[in-house]
Amino acid sequence: MLSTKQPKCRYCRKPLDDVRRRLHNECQEPWITRQLAKQAAAKAKKERAAVKARKEKLKTRREWIAEAQTVINRYVRLRDAGCGCISCGNKPGNRFGGTMDCGHFRSVGSAPHLRFHLWNMAAQCVRCNQHLGGNAIEYRRGLVERRGLERVEQIEAMQGVAKWDIPYLKRLKAVFAKKTRRLEKRA
Repeated sequence: MLSTKQPKCRYCRKPLDDVRRRLHNECQEPWITRQLAKQAAAKAKKERAAVKARKEKLKTRREWIAEAQTVINRYVRLRDAGCGCISCGNKPGNRFGGTMDCGHFRSVGSAPHLRFHLWNMAAQCVRCNQHLGGNAIEYRRGLVERRGLERVEQIEAMQGVAKWDIPYLKRLKAVFAKKTRRLEKRA
C-alpha cells in the first residue's frame, strides 16, 4: 500500500511537487551549507574531546590532588556559608576574591591523610586561616561546639598514610563537583 502523505522539503518543510525530489531548487544551497556547518561543528567537538583526553593523560597525580582539593574546598565553603568562621565566629561580607577559606583542623602538612576528610575541614575567615596560621586553639573550640568532643578526639587520633590513585581522585572531584552544583542551586 502506498503512502498518502505528501513529501516535504528537508530544508523548509513545505510540501514538494515532485515525489522523487527531497529539496526545492532554492533550498539546495542553504541545506548543503547547513549540513557542512553541522559536520564541521561535530568534527571540532570530536577534536576538543581528543585534546581534553590527551591533556588528562598528561596530568600528574599531584595535579589531580590539587584539582580535587580545589573542588572540595569550594564545597566546604558553600556548606558552611551561613555559619561564619569556625575559629572566631566572624561572618565577613562577600567581596571579590572571597573572604572565607576552607581551613583544616589538622593541617595538610602534618596530617596529609586527612586532606579530603570532611570532619577535618570547615569554613574559616582569611584572617584566621592565613594570617593567624589556622588559629588552632580557637578552631578546636569551634569544632567541639559544631561536631562534639568525641568527633574531635577521633580526628586527633586518626593516623594513616596518604595514598590516592588517579581514578579515585577523578571520582572524588566529580562527586564533589556535583554536590557543589546542588548547593549552589539551593542558595
